[in-house]
Amino acid sequence: MNTRRCLKVAARIHALLVQELGQGIEPARMLSEPLYARDVLLVCEGLPGTELPQLAFKFRQALAAVDPEDAARAGQTSGFSPSRFLNSLFGATTGSPASTLDTPPDKPPRSWFGRLRDSIK
Repeated sequence: MNTRRCLKVAARIHALLVQELGQGIEPARMLSEPLYARDVLLVCEGLPGTELPQLAFKFRQALAAVDPEDAARAGQTSGFSPSRFLNSLFGATTGSPASTLDTPPDKPPRSWFGRLRDSIK
């Protein structure tokens, strides 16, 4: 979604609806509430002979467009990942986390319920 373009088109829709109907809209709400945007766009399409049907089309195009700032941010990565951080602290693990536990392999792992049952007996 191209947010700036959506807001510009919504602001123009607001001005024209105030002029045509005496009632405006909330441009920011058009971006946050899809049902509100749908209703506003249907009203715009219901007013042929004005610029509003074309603005409804432009708003839908802006919703489907890729925001240039978002596209630029998507290409940038911080290089941080939880696994990279843990590997830097503890070294790379070769197996599953269960294989790194300090329990002897001949004993089955203890569970919380087993500990609770042992204390009741």
